[in-house]
Amino acid sequence: MKEPVSDLSKDNDILVQVEDLKVHFPIAEGVFRRTVGWVPVVDGVSFVLRRGETFSLVGESGCGKSTTAYAMLRMQPVTSGRILFQGEDITHYSPSRMRPLRRRMQMVYQDPFGSLNPRMKVGSIIGEPLRVHKLFTDKAKYKERIGELMRLVGLLPEMADRYPHEFSGGQRQRIAIARALAPDPDLIICDEAVSALDVSIQAQVLNLLMDLQEQLNLTYFFIAHDLSVVRHFSHRVAVMYLGRMVEIGPGNELFSNPRHPYTQALLNAVPTPHPEVESHFSHEVIAGEVPSLRNPPKGCRFHPRCPVAKPECSHVRPEWAEEGGTTVACHLYGER
Repeated sequence: MKEPVSDLSKDNDILVQVEDLKVHFPIAEGVFRRTVGWVPVVDGVSFVLRRGETFSLVGESGCGKSTTAYAMLRMQPVTSGRILFQGEDITHYSPSRMRPLRRRMQMVYQDPFGSLNPRMKVGSIIGEPLRVHKLFTDKAKYKERIGELMRLVGLLPEMADRYPHEFSGGQRQRIAIARALAPDPDLIICDEAVSALDVSIQAQVLNLLMDLQEQLNLTYFFIAHDLSVVRHFSHRVAVMYLGRMVEIGPGNELFSNPRHPYTQALLNAVPTPHPEVESHFSHEVIAGEVPSLRNPPKGCRFHPRCPVAKPECSHVRPEWAEEGGTTVACHLYGER
């Protein structure tokens, strides 16, 4: 069953369209590593990214968020489904055919130290996409562009001759953002881009990303497991559980009135920043353990942990239903 997505291939505001995406990992056993089964890490995901918006994908670790992003960039083989970039089907593009598109689809990784080459100076790191895509042949213009990118993310151009270890965590992530901006992309995927930073630094980096979006009309695909991070940052939010999306909607609507029990549980686990309010707040822990993707539950995959599960939840996959301002896959909102 496909998740909700309209025929938007002719809509000029749509940058990326993902249709019924499935990414299954092989299970290999024995001396000869024969494939004996498949793990449905991403199992039928559909959504669209509109130009200039921030689309956030949230959920517990291991639910398939990063795999979805890697599949979008064609860094991960796709089992089935379609990925369209500006209306062009790139699902089965070879690496050589994807190369010209790489400059328009960039990524900022979780670890701001591990994603930077410690042996390269910052100027060379930021300028690497310019060299790879042959965007500048004039050395003076190349250095000028690096200085411009460093100023854009709040760093001094004089820092270009330093190495990554000479910067703080927040500064290193700014370097990673500058590198992503270098080839003038349309889409930037942020894979837990602030989760490794202190809370105060997280706010600074998020503010920077919002400012850059406004200046450059960037589109963000933002991956996070912490809903408090994306609350004031996202235009639309999708909630993912065990390889499937369970709720999609505008950020303000999803946070103010979540429909799916899993979304409600995630929001209930977010602490409040006010000690007096927090002391009177009772956080409910989601019951049970996350099932194995090797043998996922039938029907609704959240039903073994759901406090309001109905009998049909254990064997019938819920259809998508419009409820208020969001779209939710839950039997509570099906035919009534």
